Amino acid sequence: MILFILQNAYKNDKHPFTNSEEWSRELLRSHTGRRLQEMIPANADYKVINASEEIGNNPDSIFKGNVEHVSGWIEKLKPDIIVACGRVAQQLCCDMKIKYLPVPHPAWRRLSKRETTETRIYLSNKI
Repeated sequence: MILFILQNAYKNDKHPFTNSEEWSRELLRSHTGRRLQEMIPANADYKVINASEEIGNNPDSIFKGNVEHVSGWIEKLKPDIIVACGRVAQQLCCDMKIKYLPVPHPAWRRLSKRETTETRIYLSNKI
């Protein structure tokens, strides 16, 4: 099981999320979701969560990670590896003192196919 931790969701005209369930259903259709799929090994068992349950009103909405929220998912899923995507998720993992793989956030404009492929290969060798 791979647990991917992102920053936080935000809503816009195309994706007017009001809760994490709606976000989960729509994630893989978004830019972030499409890039994230490039990192996920074929047939991998995985879950994607946000570091915070809060949903922003625009892409600039950034919330501090929520230890209780993420701890609950870690306890429930017992992942083999945790992938922290971006600074917010990485800072939260540092604060929680848990082992994680740091990768750029999938929405980062400078993220290359080479980097997503390297992440996928690394994860394939770990699961």
